[in-house]
Amino acid sequence: MEFTLDEIADSLPHLGVVILHLLHAGGNSAVRGDVLFQKELFLIGDYIERIGDDADFVPHIFGPYSESAEVALDELASLGLVRRSEGGYTLTPDGVSVWERVCSVFPTEESEAIGDFKAFLNDLSVDEVLLFVYVTYPEYTHESARLRDILQKRVPLSASLYRKGKVSLEKAAFLAGMNMESYLDYLKR
Repeated sequence: MEFTLDEIADSLPHLGVVILHLLHAGGNSAVRGDVLFQKELFLIGDYIERIGDDADFVPHIFGPYSESAEVALDELASLGLVRRSEGGYTLTPDGVSVWERVCSVFPTEESEAIGDFKAFLNDLSVDEVLLFVYVTYPEYTHESARLRDILQKRVPLSASLYRKGKVSLEKAAFLAGMNMESYLDYLKR
């Protein structure tokens, strides 16, 4: 049975709408893979409570993970709204059309936040994203297969985040697990 784009738009749950919003943000730039998709949606869900409740993130091998979000992304792909490629996930022209019908579900402040989270994470390496999420949300790390590896690289990863302008000096020192004086000494070297 074929559904019209209006019918699809009318039946999308909030999780599907936020995924369309995320993919549309930043000029429909790709979300580069599953880890970034999950972490971007996790930060959105931490900010927009109803999305966090719908996604129900749990600790997993790469930190916070939502099976509901993975299923919703798969459903959007099967409806022809999302394209998967080696570059990541993007909206199809039909996906953009549906997004235009549902984008008003989120108030301006939340829409801007979704775009900000994508802009914040989307150009980072997976290791940089994992460091930020693991240290900021340690309650999601106990199942992580990468925690030890990431923590061993935390100082240079935090410096990279700082140099890219993604975090403040204070946050970079926190991510590095260092006091400010020691961290400044590290950066000078």
